[in-house]
Amino acid sequence: MQHDRPDRDRKFLHYATSEVERASRRVHRVFDSLGALPYLGAEELSDFRYYEGLFDEALSGLDRKAREGRLRPLDLRGFPQDLRYPGYAARLGIFIGSFDPFQMTHMAMALRFLSSDASEADALFVVPEGSFDPRKPSKTEYRFRYEVLRRQLAGVLDPFVVPLDIGSGADTIEIVRRLIALHAGASLRLTHVMGSDTLPFALKLLSEDLEAWSAAAERAHVALDFSIFVVKREVRDATRSLVEAARRLGVRIVVDHEVVGTPSSTDFRSERAITLVFPTEAILSRVELLFRYGMNRPWTSVPVPPEASAKGAEGPEAAAEADEAESGRVYPPLAPCGRPCGSCGSDCVFRDDRAAEEPDYQI
Repeated sequence: MQHDRPDRDRKFLHYATSEVERASRRVHRVFDSLGALPYLGAEELSDFRYYEGLFDEALSGLDRKAREGRLRPLDLRGFPQDLRYPGYAARLGIFIGSFDPFQMTHMAMALRFLSSDASEADALFVVPEGSFDPRKPSKTEYRFRYEVLRRQLAGVLDPFVVPLDIGSGADTIEIVRRLIALHAGASLRLTHVMGSDTLPFALKLLSEDLEAWSAAAERAHVALDFSIFVVKREVRDATRSLVEAARRLGVRIVVDHEVVGTPSSTDFRSERAITLVFPTEAILSRVELLFRYGMNRPWTSVPVPPEASAKGAEGPEAAAEADEAESGRVYPPLAPCGRPCGSCGSDCVFRDDRAAEEPDYQI
């Protein structure tokens, strides 16, 4: 299955915002280097090009928001010891997950959040959870997962998407507490970014989380303003009843109408979809052997199980339970044209119809 995005002449990929331009050049430098690698075939290169197109689209959104003054690139030099926020006020997102491993679907979700018109954040910190999760007894140890994240992300999307090493031994509630503590005396507008597949479980704990974070903010003299941004992982993910539950707790929540339907880390582990990792030199040095001996399976060849396409057909509650039970196992949804949804970029003839049917909804 082909999923190339439309060719884009690099000379036109010039951004008015210097920070976005530098991030774009770093991203393209990584992808441009792949053609010289003899162990990557046409299918692998096609997989990588698909993500390159997703990143281009999101970076264009970041640049537009920055030009309009709705996104302010931060000076994160010296962070967290030195906070250089204008007026000592920060608008940040935090993206927490198992990240076992971190890969390009996570990068696409991060960039989609920052480029969305519904997002108010200037930067997003990415933090792996380090606590034991009985639902995932075989989860790789924290230090290794953070190192894989760092090798893909560090210095690439700065100052927008940044790895942050505060997750050792910590679950979500503790990670956010640690982030609040790093901002003592500041004004912190914090958005918790998550996929729609994790929203049902997160809401079960949200009341306890809010109480703990409010107490942490009071101790650190932080003026905390908390909200949630949900990135949809499938077209028919049921979220409206979950949004209502968050509203009853007094939490602002946005569910993005765009879908990031690319594969999950489960596909990396179970289906050997190695082309999901962002192919920096530091990462390729670890996975080259897998490519050379044919152990990679291009992710477009991963079969879509019938229950994945049927998810959501039985109503919101059934879909929410399915999301929790199969957290992370997502496949590229097909558009009516038969191609992976999103592969046509801005030229998709169904994009406007889909956006009109299911707009961002904020509470």
